[in-house]
Amino acid sequence: MLFLSVAAAFAGQSMRVAVCNRGQVPGTVVERAKAETAYVFQAMDVEIRWMECGAEIGAQDSRQRPDFIVRMQMGGHITTAGPASLDAMGRAFMNDTGYGYMVDTYYTAIRDLARLFPYAGDDQLLGYVMAHELGHLLISAGHRPNGIMRASWNKAEMEALNQRHLKFNDWERKAILRALEARKLQQGVPVE
Repeated sequence: MLFLSVAAAFAGQSMRVAVCNRGQVPGTVVERAKAETAYVFQAMDVEIRWMECGAEIGAQDSRQRPDFIVRMQMGGHITTAGPASLDAMGRAFMNDTGYGYMVDTYYTAIRDLARLFPYAGDDQLLGYVMAHELGHLLISAGHRPNGIMRASWNKAEMEALNQRHLKFNDWERKAILRALEARKLQQGVPVE
């Protein structure tokens, strides 16, 4: 009898993500942040297909629309030297059933935290905040006690993030892969 892990069973998942730079975040920061987000998901064999903002408008074929939208905005502030709440750096918008497709990131707060804990740059931190918020859309609104889905990050998380050790834990990986598979089935996309 052959046993497959959840990761192997759902390997090769992908998601389409549109990025709307509403806060005039520098283009080089956005591109590097997208690369960091992609890195976090690639560790689970999930490919992010980046799309331009506006692709969701008028696309008749659902395969040409993004699954998720990330809006980059200015705003948010980190005021203490202690753990920084991710509520100040980003937000996932979900309905009562836990379904959602849009997140906001708040670049001012992200930049503030990167300056407070200069172990990682604002571009790298923005990428991990994007991954965290996309994680909410795929898992749930709640936070976990460790890893990328913690409610707040401090020096230890910033050091782990800089060394690319901050990742989704095993439970989160399995939940994300199941959620991506369920979304694919809901949209009627043929399973490969």
